[in-house]
Amino acid sequence: MAIKPEEYSYAFYEKESKLLIGLLYTVDRYLKAYYAPVTELKKPQLGWKPLFRPEQEVTNVAADEQYLYFTTSKNTPRQKIMRTPVARPDVATAELLVPESASEAINDEQLKATKDGLYFVRTKNGVEAKLYFVAKNSKTVRELALPQAAGRLELVVKNTKSSDLWVTMGGWTTDRKRYRYDLAGGKFVAEPLSSEAQYPEFTDLVVEELMVPSHDGTLVPLSVMYKKGTPRNGNAPTLMVGYGAYSRAMEPTFMPTFLLWTQQGGILACPHVRGGGELGEAWHKAGQKTTKPNTWKDLIACADYLVKNQYTSPGKVAINGGSAGGILIGRAMTERPDLFAVAIPEVGILNAVRMENSPNGPANVPEFGTIQKREEAKALLEMDAYQHLQKGTKYPATLVTAGFNDPRVIAWQPAKFAARLQAANTSGKPVLFFTDYEAGHGIGDSRLKQFESIADLLAFGLWQTGAPAFQPLTTAVK
Repeated sequence: MAIKPEEYSYAFYEKESKLLIGLLYTVDRYLKAYYAPVTELKKPQLGWKPLFRPEQEVTNVAADEQYLYFTTSKNTPRQKIMRTPVARPDVATAELLVPESASEAINDEQLKATKDGLYFVRTKNGVEAKLYFVAKNSKTVRELALPQAAGRLELVVKNTKSSDLWVTMGGWTTDRKRYRYDLAGGKFVAEPLSSEAQYPEFTDLVVEELMVPSHDGTLVPLSVMYKKGTPRNGNAPTLMVGYGAYSRAMEPTFMPTFLLWTQQGGILACPHVRGGGELGEAWHKAGQKTTKPNTWKDLIACADYLVKNQYTSPGKVAINGGSAGGILIGRAMTERPDLFAVAIPEVGILNAVRMENSPNGPANVPEFGTIQKREEAKALLEMDAYQHLQKGTKYPATLVTAGFNDPRVIAWQPAKFAARLQAANTSGKPVLFFTDYEAGHGIGDSRLKQFESIADLLAFGLWQTGAPAFQPLTTAVK
């Protein structure tokens, strides 16, 4: 097989199907895969055969001794599940196992085969997760009643010789709970791996799941969290956290550190902007390359909604996103600097037209585009926050961060954005640039490093949105 310079190769033995699988990776979520029977190992050279091609839009695969099961979004915005015989795998002749749902998107990361059949997860608007099961040698899809409402589900199995399935459930304000599913008895049995932590400070939190019209009328899911009794008078400091890339969904996840914002009388909000995968692959494609402006326009629409409905006001809104979320934050603050009090892009892509010239750039072309194609080059320019900074503009207070050892977003990207922002800004609000010389892209950071980063984010945001406990002390001059 020919391997392109921007592709990463990976091979493994799939023990259930007894196939050797070879993958060629970029950030393109559509699999480019090859296979060979394990018996090929006895030959001088493996006879790799094509398994999945990117144009077939296959995004995940599971297997047992009889079938390969795979998810695909080909002509199916919310995805479907197909199966093909292990003995003769062929996407062209694969049969439909689970059709597309009209209202729920398949979470293709949660596709697991056991002795009894196939388990999978669907979500509604990215925030309401449901568990489904298809028995072996059947095509009947059955929803399994969960013991609690769940925003996200994680599935773990032992192998296809066993019936064992463990399901971890969680949400915005509920910590992860682990259960073993008893198929024969049709019940979930709690099986925690450790003692359960208690968070009494979060017991009175309210969660609202809203649908907000964006600039083009598209309804965007918006998750809002706050303490019960928080006044609806436009004075609540509001932290909006978003991403919007690679089809990665902002799943409801219990994050005590971010929920600390609500303990200061604030509102925590998560706009599920286009570019993510909350509503399926069509949602991803609607915020990718030439459609990327939908990503930050969705965030702006959600912020406008919160202001219009008296949750908060422009002088109280902070926005945060990291990595590819830097495009979201950088372009939201440059398009509507009047709407936000604070912007915190962390290790963010802020100079998209130069991304391709960095070590990690070529692998990201499938998501953002290439400067070599006219329309994609124009799209890269449109999503470039650095290029949209205007001299003499009143910008929000901004904390820009970089990791000196970051292999994904080279430190000079956020550095040059911060420098130009400092020169252009006339609001009088602080523009700070922090480079961590001991950090990279955040992956693998120590617990202490994670606490330091979130402390900086929360303290800066609460300071600049006027939270009383975070204002500087004034000392009278004698």
